[in-house]
Amino acid sequence: MKAVTLQGPGKVEVREVPDPAIRKPTDAILRVTAAGICGSDLHYYSGRIDAGTGWVIGHEYTGVVEEVGSQVAEFRPGDRVVGVISPVCGTCFYCRRQQSAQCSRKEPFGFGGEPGCQAEYLRVAFADVSLERIPDSLSFEQAIFVGDILSTGFHAAHEGGIRVGDVVAAVGAGPVGLFAQVSAQLFGPAVVLAIDSVPERLALAEKLGAIPVNMAHEDALARIHKYSDGRGADVVLEAVGLPASLKDAFRYVRPGGVISSVGVYSEAEFPFPMNDAFGRNLTFKIGVCPVRNYMKPLLALVEQGRIDPTVVITHVLPLAEAPRAYDIFAHHKEGCIKVLLKP
Repeated sequence: MKAVTLQGPGKVEVREVPDPAIRKPTDAILRVTAAGICGSDLHYYSGRIDAGTGWVIGHEYTGVVEEVGSQVAEFRPGDRVVGVISPVCGTCFYCRRQQSAQCSRKEPFGFGGEPGCQAEYLRVAFADVSLERIPDSLSFEQAIFVGDILSTGFHAAHEGGIRVGDVVAAVGAGPVGLFAQVSAQLFGPAVVLAIDSVPERLALAEKLGAIPVNMAHEDALARIHKYSDGRGADVVLEAVGLPASLKDAFRYVRPGGVISSVGVYSEAEFPFPMNDAFGRNLTFKIGVCPVRNYMKPLLALVEQGRIDPTVVITHVLPLAEAPRAYDIFAHHKEGCIKVLLKP
């Protein structure tokens, strides 16, 4: 089959690789119908994270079930499905406590190990737990993001503990940041400020109901103070994954406020401002989204028309054009916000 392989910093190639096969009775094989390029994929593409070369990248996907293992009970060939970032078992200590991101048996793909989803076919472990059937009323494009970035954005807002009337500052208006802003509005805040420096992202943030703040041209903290009587944001959602953005989050939050961070960090260390956090009674939350918790509820919200995930899609390209897709996404060309690849 054809698949997108990482060949070094700034270089991906579509190559022939072996077809996936059922290896365990809980596996399913999907024919991939759509695969997203995620911001976390860019950590490998840019060289921020070195996981070697030659492996199949990608972890955002929808597909049609082609084959299932003997112990798969919930799905049959022909089912339209969306799946989690990393397949999880559903039965371990962490999965039973709704902490599936820490599943002790998870089988991640697209991160340098198991082949990822930017391919014609994909093996998904623990299919009964890791996949969700797509409602007949939804397209693949409407469903794909519940498997990662929509769930992650919602997780950021949920973990922020947003209350009615809160001032929310969202650091980053990339795809995850945009979904964090959309999700935050479901909790009834007084205002959501979208802080970024990419004009196309800020324009979309405004269209989706946030107040755009171009940090390259204006003082973001001053704007936050304007809406919060000088206190700072009640909740800061950080969705970039850079030390500078996390430092900004600590500047933007009010005393007694909450920082909820879902940006992917490749740096080994960050100088945590312990004295500042202690003195201002800050709450800091960070971590990988337990996607399994959110998939079904978010599919329902999409079905109800309360969230339209397709608004972030600016480019849909064939799998063969993956090198171009990565280039425009990584370098903000052509007004690119989100790319889908179609095998």
